[in-house]
Amino acid sequence: MAAVSKAVFDEVIHAPLRLQICAMLSPVRWLPFADIRDSLGISDSVLSKHLATLADAGYVDVSRVRTDARSRRKVTLTKLGRTALRGHLQALQAIAAAAEPTPSPRSRTLPVPRSAARPVEG
Repeated sequence: MAAVSKAVFDEVIHAPLRLQICAMLSPVRWLPFADIRDSLGISDSVLSKHLATLADAGYVDVSRVRTDARSRRKVTLTKLGRTALRGHLQALQAIAAAAEPTPSPRSRTLPVPRSAARPVEG
């Protein structure tokens, strides 16, 4: 069951690449570092910088996993990170909703008379 989140705009998550990283990690248990890098089309150093920012906030965990004779990095969105992401997305939805015009009773669309709906012949 998902934890209930308050709508809170989170500047750590809001940076476009960090938001994409969190969104990619949200539906899965973890992703390989290389998969995230390749999906975003960025360099190792750029991804490392963004992951360090997220890790400092406690939103992701970057660990090493041994596969065959190689050591690879895997990235996990923490429970705190999941909660922060949900809250940030709720805040973005509230901002988007505020940008939508609310119809007033005066601005209701009135039916168009049939005579006005005919094409003009020329």
